[in-house]
Amino acid sequence: MNEEVLIDPCPICQQSALAGDNRVYTCSSCGAEVEQIRWLGLWTRNQFLFRTTGADYQNVEYDLTRRRFSKAQLAQLAGSCYTDADLEAMAAGDLSRLRLPASTVAQVMFSQTRETCYVQLNGLIRAEGPPLAEGVERVHHPADRTALKILDRGNLFISEQRLLFPSNTHTVIRLDRKLTGLCAYSNAIGLQRKGDNTATYFLGLESRDALLATAYLQGRLDHLR
Repeated sequence: MNEEVLIDPCPICQQSALAGDNRVYTCSSCGAEVEQIRWLGLWTRNQFLFRTTGADYQNVEYDLTRRRFSKAQLAQLAGSCYTDADLEAMAAGDLSRLRLPASTVAQVMFSQTRETCYVQLNGLIRAEGPPLAEGVERVHHPADRTALKILDRGNLFISEQRLLFPSNTHTVIRLDRKLTGLCAYSNAIGLQRKGDNTATYFLGLESRDALLATAYLQGRLDHLR
């Protein structure tokens, strides 16, 4: 029986196709598995769920197994997923697996200072809140918005030297030895600078984007120390 191809290549690993039959589609390379949604005994049109994202992509499973996707939305995931080993390598300072943002705006913003934008995260909320402990932490729950003071909204750009958040206040956070605390939440990242009574939080992230930003920043900070 011929397999039906849902998407080629797989939006998770970008290697083999998501293909199968009986409305269940699997990638032979990474093991990601998607099924068409059934509702009240009937198959829905163009609605899919991830059963699993594959053994090497556990860091994206929290996001992707909790959402419904159209076929177009599945395709839009392409290039946004990293393996667990990729993130571990970045946290250790190896950026060879990191894909630079496609936006030319990101690179132009740092061109005068001869920096490179390595991570771009759009549509975020900046807030301040409880201070963070020293070191790097990853937790599997959202940041508590009731404990945070919302400041402004914008896009976050991260280079090898700073975090830039253009808004009405144009926030800049330098990547130096004064950055002592870092936390990845399921919806945010938090950063603590030495001597500050509060931490800075960037809300509105997918869990996988929070983990990516944290891995990149950890690699940079460990290098500074």
